[in-house]
Amino acid sequence: MTSYPIPQWCDMAQEASFADPQMIAQRAGKFEKNINRRNWIEYAAGVLMIGLFGVGAVFAMIKAEWLIGLSLVIAVAGIVVVLWNLYRRASNLAAHPEEPCLDHLRRQYEHQMKALRAVPIWYIGPLVPGIVMFYIVVTAKVAERVGWTTALQGIWGPAAASFGIFALVIAANLIAARQLKRKIAQLDELA
Repeated sequence: MTSYPIPQWCDMAQEASFADPQMIAQRAGKFEKNINRRNWIEYAAGVLMIGLFGVGAVFAMIKAEWLIGLSLVIAVAGIVVVLWNLYRRASNLAAHPEEPCLDHLRRQYEHQMKALRAVPIWYIGPLVPGIVMFYIVVTAKVAERVGWTTALQGIWGPAAASFGIFALVIAANLIAARQLKRKIAQLDELA
């Protein structure tokens, strides 16, 4: 019988290195703080937008602009759905006491990567109906006064800006998802 440790094992893995558990725990803690900060900023922005669109809806209805008011109410509902989805899909995962830090960090990365990839569905999607209705109603109201050609020319810029911002948000989140995919691959190399 050979004495412990088997000498051949030591000779085969002389260049082996181990991930520092404390470093992994710090990375996990920093990542979770970033997620919390991002989510609280999103919640604050959502509450601000609910307030602004809500006040706009009230004023539109006071002026008997029912369709504009309704479009803003639908936009508010979309924002509420986005905030709920943010909480449900993109919050930090709870750590399990029996789970190694490396596994927990990998789970967090994977969870956030899935959320970022699905942003067009759960983040942008709920906003589209209210925004589209608003642009349609405003365009129709303007067209009653100045004609469809002028109305469509006038709405094109603001609509392009709104949907351009949506496209930028989607692109930024897909880029962030790719970065997380690379981080997951790096963690897998450590395991």
